[in-house]
Amino acid sequence: MRGLIGLVLVLGVLWSGYWFVGGRGFERAANAWVTQLQDSGKVVSHAGLAVQGFPNRFDLTVTQPRFADPATGIRWEAPFFQVLSLSYKPWHVIAALPSEQRLTLDGQAMTIRADKLQASIVAEPAPALPLDRLTLIGDGVAVVGDAGWSLRAQALRFATRQAVGENAHELGLSVTDFAPDPALMALFEEALPPLVGLIRLDAVAGFTAPIDRMALQTHPRLASLDITEARVEWGDLRAFATGRVIADAAGFAEGAVTLRLENWRLALDVAQNMGLIAPEDRRLWDQAAGFLALGSSDKEAIDLPLQFKGGRALIGPVPVGVAPRLR
Repeated sequence: MRGLIGLVLVLGVLWSGYWFVGGRGFERAANAWVTQLQDSGKVVSHAGLAVQGFPNRFDLTVTQPRFADPATGIRWEAPFFQVLSLSYKPWHVIAALPSEQRLTLDGQAMTIRADKLQASIVAEPAPALPLDRLTLIGDGVAVVGDAGWSLRAQALRFATRQAVGENAHELGLSVTDFAPDPALMALFEEALPPLVGLIRLDAVAGFTAPIDRMALQTHPRLASLDITEARVEWGDLRAFATGRVIADAAGFAEGAVTLRLENWRLALDVAQNMGLIAPEDRRLWDQAAGFLALGSSDKEAIDLPLQFKGGRALIGPVPVGVAPRLR
């Protein structure tokens, strides 16, 4: 019995030593990351950084974190930020975000509120810590701009995992009961309900560099996107898209995507209300859509083969807009 007690005490001392060494290493790594950001020209500050959770967790809490990138104008601040992990599996972390935070993008300052907002990040246990998978969960999410606009969603789910191919990741996005800005809804003149029932994306994204701890130096950018399915369900209007695009030298999408519209007459009503179709051109659009619907088993659905080339979006030889920018 004395030997067993002694063994337990020795193991306890060793584990305690491991935790305190690991905890200090966790804290040093966080401080080194802050220094790395500052050395790269970013403005980073906080009111405190501490590691707790003995004996089975490494829980890093950063108080009043602030981040700014003068080159892009991105700014972010929050009352706190937490990174939580099990002490025996430090390459799997949970990032917990507060119920309210501030963000500035493209000169637009906004407040982000959520009932729940957290991420699970799993890296491979290798020196570069390449990303294996990521899951982001948001419930009761609201984004309110200082300029008066707002966006809301009942639930947000986003996930990635490594895919076959160099620097490739599978992507999954689901947004339910999304409420667009009221000013945008006013343009629709009640042609659509106030909530978008579902926005979903299943795709495989290829990047120019691995997503790992060296990403601040390598700057991974989107190189390709294989869309298995993109779906929007908004009242009686449904839109689907599949296809593959790559980023051209200017960063615009290049490739082909097939867009399917169900209830195309409603889609044209919405486009006209938004000013995308002039009233005097509506008859021409109806005739063109009706002609496309002839080849479909559902005469209320049309399939549009979109081509992206040279920064333009085309249906056949006809330009219909600007190609989306991938990077």
